Amino acid sequence: MWNRKKLATVIAVALSTGTVAVMACGPFFPLQMLDDRAQALASPPGNSFAFEATHWITPADALKANERDNNPYGEPVTPDKPDQASLPAAQWTALQAMRQADSDGAAYALGGTLPPALRLYTTGAVDLKAAQRCAAEAQGCVDEWQALAAQRFQAVLDLPAEQGAVRSVWAAYALGRLHAERGEQSAAAQAFKQARTLALAGASDPWGLAVSSYGEEARLYLVNAQQRCDYTDFTNGTECPNGITPANLQRAIALYAEQAARGSDIGLQSLRILAEWLLSDGDTAASVIDDPLSQRLLVAYAIGRAGDVLGENADTPADYTSNAVLKTLVEAIRKKDLQQVQGADRLAALAYRVGDYSMAQALVDKQSSALAGWVRAKLALRQGNTPAAAQAYAQASQSFPTLDNSVEPVVGAQIKGEQGVLTLSRGDYVQALDQFYMAAQIAAGGSQYSGGDYYGDMAYVAERVLTVDELKAYVDQHVSASAAPVTPAGFKDFSQQEFSTWSTQNAYPHFTQGDRLRSLLARRLVREGRVQQALPYFPEDSDPRNVDTVYDQNAEKSYLATTTARRWAKAYGDALEDAEHAWRDTTRARAWYAAATLARQHGMEIMGYEQAPDFAEFGGAYTYGAGRYSYPRNGADGKPLPRDTAEQRAVSDLPGPLVSDGERQRYAATEPQPQRFHYRYVAVEHALKAADNVPARSQAFAAVLCQATHFVQNDQERAEKVYLRYVKEGAAVAFAEDFGHQCVEPDFDAAARFPYVHAWRDARSWLRQYRYAMIALLVLGCAGLVAWRVRRKKA
Repeated sequence: MWNRKKLATVIAVALSTGTVAVMACGPFFPLQMLDDRAQALASPPGNSFAFEATHWITPADALKANERDNNPYGEPVTPDKPDQASLPAAQWTALQAMRQADSDGAAYALGGTLPPALRLYTTGAVDLKAAQRCAAEAQGCVDEWQALAAQRFQAVLDLPAEQGAVRSVWAAYALGRLHAERGEQSAAAQAFKQARTLALAGASDPWGLAVSSYGEEARLYLVNAQQRCDYTDFTNGTECPNGITPANLQRAIALYAEQAARGSDIGLQSLRILAEWLLSDGDTAASVIDDPLSQRLLVAYAIGRAGDVLGENADTPADYTSNAVLKTLVEAIRKKDLQQVQGADRLAALAYRVGDYSMAQALVDKQSSALAGWVRAKLALRQGNTPAAAQAYAQASQSFPTLDNSVEPVVGAQIKGEQGVLTLSRGDYVQALDQFYMAAQIAAGGSQYSGGDYYGDMAYVAERVLTVDELKAYVDQHVSASAAPVTPAGFKDFSQQEFSTWSTQNAYPHFTQGDRLRSLLARRLVREGRVQQALPYFPEDSDPRNVDTVYDQNAEKSYLATTTARRWAKAYGDALEDAEHAWRDTTRARAWYAAATLARQHGMEIMGYEQAPDFAEFGGAYTYGAGRYSYPRNGADGKPLPRDTAEQRAVSDLPGPLVSDGERQRYAATEPQPQRFHYRYVAVEHALKAADNVPARSQAFAAVLCQATHFVQNDQERAEKVYLRYVKEGAAVAFAEDFGHQCVEPDFDAAARFPYVHAWRDARSWLRQYRYAMIALLVLGCAGLVAWRVRRKKA
């Protein structure tokens, strides 16, 4: 609403959000529906105000707003910049010199080499700047300068069309603002319409002034008998807007809607301000609802932005009051002919929100849009008719991923997610996964970021509800790997700057929701010991999306790191195979240790839980934020629920009527180890098996246990158990003083020789101890032999 400078602070207001009532599970985490299933299904339906306000009108022309380069928070823009490339250097210099002139005559004289339209328009712009100086200094010469400017702008419009085209839209727009400032409403409106006509005829309009003219023309009607109302009059609730006639308000709304429909954020925010003011009083809102567009504005704002409760402490029940205006609005519209209502499905959503369920039902009974189906589903749920609700959800979402104009994409994701909640409650687990997967895909859209809204719900069902074979069958049938981006020549040797440039030029290539679901399956299979089956579900190691920039806090610098989960998983599987089937003890020990090292170093990538306890979804950076949060809860009697068994913990973690016993049983069956970074403990168990296969007094035994202690150095109890085994069974080694911190690699070759070396050492020790007896025996033996030979000869 109004010009850019006056609206600068308003533009900073965040765009409207929809009425999504799902719960966010943390301060920085995406939305999940399964956190509060009943609330998710009962939440009022509707789109965001921004979506609605930009879809009331389908423009019949190609005019587009251009407000990005005029952003008051960005770099200043040279008005003539679009002409710089096409003008000879001398003319560009002359044009800039004109801008610095301080009088009409001086400016006009400097532009002698310029095309007539550029010369005349720029001279008029200089006159307007002079008028602004006069106004600021109260010199009383404003009218004189404005008259000169108007003459110059009109002269541009009087040029032949081909000569004036370079500045005719600019001139008409400037004339319109001059007339508006003088209170000449009719002349101003005509000038703004002329600006649009000229732009449509092909005249130059690089700054989108034709679209801006809709907003400027709308301002002409926001006047009372004495003055024009500014946007602050609406936001601050002064008396000025109260004097505007309903007819003028409706005309302004129509013009702002045209502006918003052509991509103008200023037009959108102007509609928001008007709607907020109109809905501040029920009678004021009712005064404009006989106009279909004004009615849709109020309904859209009521659904997308208006609060249900009022008061400074609206989160405290004792301190808030219901927003009666919403009910007043519905009642006022009800008094009209509901058969003629524009956007009946939107009004039905509002009626549902304020609790007028009979009106909502009447409005959607004959509607076939996705939004109407969504409202029908919620009404059926209120009536306890689950089959009808399921059917309505299916109808509402049957057009996905292609949506009709009744819902915006993010709302389409919400509908699909709610369908997943209902399906999960009915025990159709695979179908619920499919619906959450689609919801996550719709919500992600073309986002460069992984995860996103509803991904946590999808991952929960995939990891904790489906069996691994059910998940594998679903992925095999429905989720193929996305195509990897083309790897440029020399990619593996890219510097950070080269990688950053490549990423930017290729829109930051990222793995899709489907890729992430495949990786989740791969890690489940590895945890189940089915490593070979898991390998195809990991991304190809050569995929450039495996490369990312990592910051090393210790070195205080960043570097490029490549994740090769498939290669690591294969090496892990091979190590386990050798550990189970190798003949020699030390060969098995070496394999167990290799498996332990891989599990510890790359466990998150090859076997980590997507959600608790590892939270691979966030790279392990958080200890909560996705899936079901496991903590003690009280039952209906107020007493703590028991949590001694997996089944009891499932009852505690999954409360509410929308959870089936089957889901709780599956949740209990897939319960992970409670320790965060569970793969570290897997690594310890592998290391202990390695120690079992080497001599206890060998260096390898001590080194393996030292490494195992290091794996869980943050878990003092577990680390101490490993250390005590070394103390009890192992031999003294040089690194024992800082056991678990300063470790060395185990020498398995030495461990293999250890029995023979010690046998030889024992033999040598025994020989040294009994060497005289052995000599005596040898002497006696020799003497006996000699005696026997002598006797034989005599015989």
